[in-house]
Amino acid sequence: MLTKIFKELGLSGITERVFNNLVEKGPSTARQLADRVAIPRPSVYDHLKILIEKGLVMERSEEGKKVFSIDNVLNIEELLNDKIKSLQTEKEQFKLSLPSLMKKTSFIEPQIKFYSGKEGVKQVINHIMLNRNIETILMWPMSEMMKVLGDEYLKELNIKRVQRNIHLRVIWPKDKVLDTKKYPYLGSGEEHLRDLRIAPKGMTWDMGYWMYEDRVIFLSSEKEGFGFVVHSKDFASLIKVQFDEIWKVSKPI
Repeated sequence: MLTKIFKELGLSGITERVFNNLVEKGPSTARQLADRVAIPRPSVYDHLKILIEKGLVMERSEEGKKVFSIDNVLNIEELLNDKIKSLQTEKEQFKLSLPSLMKKTSFIEPQIKFYSGKEGVKQVINHIMLNRNIETILMWPMSEMMKVLGDEYLKELNIKRVQRNIHLRVIWPKDKVLDTKKYPYLGSGEEHLRDLRIAPKGMTWDMGYWMYEDRVIFLSSEKEGFGFVVHSKDFASLIKVQFDEIWKVSKPI
């Protein structure tokens, strides 16, 4: 009944079974619970203790026997609120320690990571959406990337990208262009945070790359179906120089 909630609160499946049994059967002794839940009575007391500490179960004495019953079920909401507050605090603490953590681990991070299959390729792209307020560049064979990633994924990706204020400078090869009237989210201009140009005639490619900061993500065509990330300032600098030269001779849309 409350499996996901109990799991989020760090409560075991057996603890949930004890709680649910009290919900369904009403006030019970530890022996009755042990028989119905099919666990030893000492274990029942362990789980009841947890539930009492959480404010979910109460204990009273009847004719010399301990009887357990459900306390206020609204306490579950309070426990969830406490969990949310705790996670928010941990998130803020993590954000404060993140620069130091990244600095300490950057030297052991693999310089090249490979991914295979469409889902692997999407995983590579999703890494970019962890960023905000950045400028990125793409050499993007659009029609090939549509085959690899699909219309729905690209549409949702574009929404996330704009929400995160991730700007694009994109070059499409002339023979891999898609109609922006059919796919309006691929349009150029400030509202799309995209500056789009078409490469000179005769210049074409099937593999695309998307560069952000000092990382370059490469995506193959649908036929080959793989992707990889190169994390290197030197390599990113080389890619940027080459991109800028092609950008100069490409035609704005």
